[in-house]
Amino acid sequence: MSTADLSQLRWYDYVFADETARSEELWAEACKEANTTLLICGAGFDPRTLDTPQRIAELDIEVCVLALKPSVSGEHDDAEAAANENEEMLLELFGDRLTILESPRVLDPNSVGTVLSRQLQAEHNLLDFDTVIVDMSGLPSSISFTLLQLLLQQSLPAVADGRRFNGNLLVTVSEDVSTDARIIASGLDAPGTLAGFERLPDVPRTCIWVPVLGAGAGEELRALTTLLEPDEVCPVLPFPSRNPRRGDELILEHRALLIDELQFEPRNVLYASETNPFDLYRQLVWLADRYRTALEPLGGATIVVSEHTSKILSLGVLLAAHEASIVVGHVRPMAYRLQGSGPADRKALIYTAWLTGQPYK
Repeated sequence: MSTADLSQLRWYDYVFADETARSEELWAEACKEANTTLLICGAGFDPRTLDTPQRIAELDIEVCVLALKPSVSGEHDDAEAAANENEEMLLELFGDRLTILESPRVLDPNSVGTVLSRQLQAEHNLLDFDTVIVDMSGLPSSISFTLLQLLLQQSLPAVADGRRFNGNLLVTVSEDVSTDARIIASGLDAPGTLAGFERLPDVPRTCIWVPVLGAGAGEELRALTTLLEPDEVCPVLPFPSRNPRRGDELILEHRALLIDELQFEPRNVLYASETNPFDLYRQLVWLADRYRTALEPLGGATIVVSEHTSKILSLGVLLAAHEASIVVGHVRPMAYRLQGSGPADRKALIYTAWLTGQPYK
């Protein structure tokens, strides 16, 4: 993809806050002239669940809140108590403006986000709000990805007026390294692809797999390797990173699979900023375009991306999958457990990406 083509990207120019104070400014700006504002957040045990809602409540923004209970539970002893405590705090913050929703029961766990998105449209008029803020911090990808995909798709100019989302869409992520390290997936469901995005073709084509690497993801990576049987692997490493050796550590951790078994080409490694999802988004769109162009004479290529990393980088995966019709590979954990105790003075850093609405008109 040439420089000229890059300028045609939906988020060639973008609005992004990489600190909490700037995030609060964006929320206030987006809600300033909005008659109706909706906050969608999690309602589980995750310690980051309350970070964004508490700060929005402090700004005295008139907001309706939908808190979604994740379908995946916590296995540690105080998981239920922590989830109940988070629910009670949300109720204290927002009172009768809060609605708590259970995850729908579905046969295919990867479709839970699609079913929930339809429910939000039908029962809560999701597309009619002037501003929607989606907090990914306490939501699993199977829910947040599909929900955001719906809002992004319905905001495209080609969508008929009666079904279009014309409002501001902001996505927040509370990043906390200590909490990330403590949340451990326990048991894995069968690998698959997320509903709402591009599907694997019925007739196999050359498969290019782009795993965004993270620590402790060995079982997920092996499960997806079995599902996809990729012809080429292009792992993504975080760089620049707070830890300059982070990329080397991830390659060493996943060496047996990537180097010994899949024998990936070192030149295929992508490097993306650890703290800016738009960097990863651009690189994934460029990679998809490059491989599709090169392999078109041979029947084309299937591009599959999977995220095993931080919430903020996973947002870059979502944006690229939306724009470039990329398959999203996914392995759903059966449960989570929160290991150890976090620091008493836990400090979260809240990022915000403003994706549709006022800045783009």
